[in-house]
Formats: sequence, structure tokens, C-alpha cells
Amino acid sequence: MRKQSVRTSWISGVDAFAPQLFHRTETFRFLETEGRIGVTRLGGNSMVLARVRSTGHDITLDEPERLTLLFPWAGRITCSVGDSMTHADGGGVLAFGPNRRRTVVTRPSRALLYRADLLTMPLAGLDETLRTEDLAVRRIAPSHDPSAGAVARIRSSIGLMLTGAEAARPLPAAALEAGLADLAVDLVCVLAQPDRPAASAGARRVAQAIALMRDAHAEPLSIAALARNLGCSSRSLQTAFRDAGHPAPREVLAAIRLDAARVRLLSGDGNVTGCALDSGITHLGRFAQAYRQRFGEHPADTFGAKC
Repeated sequence: MRKQSVRTSWISGVDAFAPQLFHRTETFRFLETEGRIGVTRLGGNSMVLARVRSTGHDITLDEPERLTLLFPWAGRITCSVGDSMTHADGGGVLAFGPNRRRTVVTRPSRALLYRADLLTMPLAGLDETLRTEDLAVRRIAPSHDPSAGAVARIRSSIGLMLTGAEAARPLPAAALEAGLADLAVDLVCVLAQPDRPAASAGARRVAQAIALMRDAHAEPLSIAALARNLGCSSRSLQTAFRDAGHPAPREVLAAIRLDAARVRLLSGDGNVTGCALDSGITHLGRFAQAYRQRFGEHPADTFGAKC
């Protein structure tokens, strides 16, 4: 990709999604009389990144040739594909291969907008990356663990690129091209599931550990206490995370807490300090720097971005 384009616009209808995000829109309606959508696009003819803000809408679309990852931050997204329905709230993730689906998004409150980042990529681009990485896609699950290493990297990279573009700090063309190429590899890591035996004891332990982190992230949870809860040593837990392709447990827990803080900040409740403390973050002096490294903006900027 040699040319990048950045466009941010508020649009009062279905044109917000055409032509770069989705192939064809069959039906569209706002959930409110004075509905509106704001879309920031970044990318070219291949991979496209976008940030969507909406008062709430209901859309049925046909996407026969592209993959889509959706990362909602504020509000809820519910998608129906055939007889199957799935949803994600702030901090979650949904993934779709080519399909026809109905999507309903709702904002978290009357004062706040639904907000989500997304990535869409043509199958041809995925096939090329699969050949390069010598992997095969077995299935594309509609939902994934938002704490998984590759998923977390994709979400963080998309957020940083879009936030920089909105703040008039877009990446140079060469850097953007390299960044999108890295995203393609991470996307393959999320979607590709090579043939292998059933999950090992270590993989199950990692899944259990992440589930506990997500449930108890607001509590003073240490990695040593987490390991004891799982009946293993801290060292063996570290090894299991590494073998599963995750960052270290402490980094995963920190990312979960930062994501939780972002969801709270976008909810507009309380204040910045309260959102951090309620998410289990106690080192407030490091919070702003870690938050900016992950999301490309200061916590106060997120808290103030209610519209």
C-alpha cells in the first residue's frame, strides 16, 4: 500500500459504511430520531481501520469477501448471522469472516455514544499472509479472548493509529504500510488454528488464569496469589503463558486493568482517578504514561471525549 487516506466525518445515514468498510448494506436505521454516526477511516484499498461513534443503529449488511474484527469500547454490539447470535460489550472483541449479518449497536447511556474500533481486510490479503506465514485457517470464531496476545496487539495498534490520525499525527506512509503488514500477521495468528492435539494442561491453566484476572482485576490480585489459586508455582505459570504465546502474566493483568479503565472512562462516570482505582490500578503515577502508551491519548482526553 503506497497511499494512505484519513477521513473523519459525521454522516446521518448509511453512507458512513460505504464503500470501504463493507461490501453492501441491505437495510439501515437509526435507533433514535436524531441519530448520527461519526466515522474515522485510515487505510487504502486493502486493510482499513476505522473508529465508529454512533447514537445507536440497526444495520443488515452483506460482506462476501472481507474479514472484520470489531473492538467495542462503549456500549454494546449484537450481531446475528443466520440462527446464531453473539454480542460484545466495552472491552470485548468480535470477529467475522465473509457473511451476511444483522448488527445492532446501542450506546451506554443517553449522554454517551457507542464507540468502537474495527479492522477490515480482504480475503485475498489474508490468503497472501497465510502463504507467507505457512499457516492455514481452520475456522473464524465470532468471539475471541480479548486478553490474548495477538488480539491485544491488534486492538492496541489500531487504537494508536486512529488516535494519532484524529489528532493530526498520522504515521508516515512507509510506517503505516509496515504497521498494517504487522497487523495482518497478528490477524493470521488470531484466526489460524493449526492442527494440534487437545489443549494441554498448561493451555487450560492459562485460560483459567486469564478468566480469574478478568473476574478479579479490580481486586489487589498478585501473580503469586493467582498461581497458588491455580495450584502451581509462579514460575510454571510464567512458562505456561510464554508457551501459549501470551505476554507475561503481570503484563496481561496490567492490560486487562487498562482496558477496564478505558471502558469506565468512556462511560463518563466519576473521575479519572476513580476510574483507575475501580479498575485495580493503584500506581497512579504510572497510570497516565501506561495508558497513553496503550491507547495513544491521556486518560483525561478519553474521559472528556463523551461525544
